[in-house]
Amino acid sequence: MTIIAEAVLFSYLDRPIFDVVVGDTDVDVSGVYPSTGGGTISGARFSSGAQTVRWTLDGPQGMPRNGEVVHAQNRPELAPPSAGEHYLAVHIYPDNTVELIYSKNYPQFSPRGLQFAASRRSG
Repeated sequence: MTIIAEAVLFSYLDRPIFDVVVGDTDVDVSGVYPSTGGGTISGARFSSGAQTVRWTLDGPQGMPRNGEVVHAQNRPELAPPSAGEHYLAVHIYPDNTVELIYSKNYPQFSPRGLQFAASRRSG
């Protein structure tokens, strides 16, 4: 089944990322947290089911691992959205896991993402 949604990318990483791909769909680039979640890919097409997700690490010249492609440690499941849910938020976490969360309104930071951010500030 094909799912069409407004895709929004949130990265909780401490570096920019690009070439973020969910299944076969490129969902944009992201700056360093909290400069994330600001862009929307309208009419993004996804297939339902388990998703592979990958992204490429970026950063200042000479930063270790620049250009490395990272694959999500999990395969988040994408079911059809509920009635009225038009947005699909892609949340990428520092432990290389991903959550796909639908919403009716423009998505916000996820509770799990905010926990990562809080632990980084306090640690």
